[in-house]
Amino acid sequence: MVSKQRLFSNLECSGINNKLIRNRKGSALRTSILLFISIKTESKKLLYCGTIFLCVALLGFMSCTVPVPDGVGNPRPTITPNVDIVPSIRAREIPPILGVRYIKTLGRTGQGAGEFLMPMGLVIDAYGQLYVADAGNNRVQVIDTNGNFVSEFGSYGWREGEFDYPNDVALSLDTIYVADTGNNRVQYCNLINRIFYPITPISEDLQFESPEGVSIGRNGEVYVVDTFNHRWVQFSRNLVPGLAMGRFGSGREQFWNPTDLVVNPHGNVYVVDTGNHRIVSYDFSGNPTRSWGEEGRELGQFREPKRLAIDTWSYLYVTDSGNRRIQVFTSEGRAVIEFTVKTLLNPCGIAVSQKGQVFVSDTNAGDIKVFQVIFKKNSTSDTKEAE
Repeated sequence: MVSKQRLFSNLECSGINNKLIRNRKGSALRTSILLFISIKTESKKLLYCGTIFLCVALLGFMSCTVPVPDGVGNPRPTITPNVDIVPSIRAREIPPILGVRYIKTLGRTGQGAGEFLMPMGLVIDAYGQLYVADAGNNRVQVIDTNGNFVSEFGSYGWREGEFDYPNDVALSLDTIYVADTGNNRVQYCNLINRIFYPITPISEDLQFESPEGVSIGRNGEVYVVDTFNHRWVQFSRNLVPGLAMGRFGSGREQFWNPTDLVVNPHGNVYVVDTGNHRIVSYDFSGNPTRSWGEEGRELGQFREPKRLAIDTWSYLYVTDSGNRRIQVFTSEGRAVIEFTVKTLLNPCGIAVSQKGQVFVSDTNAGDIKVFQVIFKKNSTSDTKEAE
């Protein structure tokens, strides 16, 4: 028989051991619960961070520039309103011109949509639309490259937004400039609100007299060919007057009724000196550099040249109105080629697309002739033959 004292002692020890066991089980349970809570918390943090990362990645992907379709399957480039698009000035191998062929004629004589009376200067926008100074109809017409009417600006008059024999048009992104020749002024407007304002010279010395040409420089400068004052004037992109070059005559820095100018990617200015039958060039600082041409019928000679355009390779295209042809020159003035078509009566305005299509306004015929320049393909360079 086990004594009562020993029995009670054993029972007491057994109770202590059971208590320890219960304590150990509780501790393990608490540890497991804390571990579970910790794992759950970390999982939430990882899920939260992962969600943020995924959202940032999606926003970055969606913020990439996406071309806006024009409704016919061709993407239109997105244009940032405050940034000018200028051609590259990096050195490239210039492809030779093999020839130029006539393609088609756009428009006809008349006063309706897509019709013209004495079309003069013209320009192509970023979407391939053509803006034409329809002088005889006292308006600017916009057509596509197939001759379909898009819109028009202006009517006859002297108030803002009205024109009297507009001779030329230029574009700087979303702003259009019109040489309002009969009203002795240049008007401009934003293409969104279409509210016209005149460029107002700040002094009597810069008042225009029958300006026939307007062009845009590489940094958004505005150039006006002040025809009857025999000079050209440069304005900053904020329309502050800068250079004013030329006076009447036939000398080195003189003009006789100049009608147009263009600016290449290096800032060099090329002026059509119509009365002197020549082209005159200046550097970006306004210093005269060279001139070429004289009256005649041979290649490199002119009879009342009217306007000029520059392509992506810096070739210069000049409408030689008296000889009923277009001549092409290098930027140094070397004659390259001439082209025409029998139905071309009086070539005036000219514009060249990025694909090498040449649009020529025929003042007497009341239409626009279209030509295609054919370049020599060179697989070792980044040149590309026009389609």
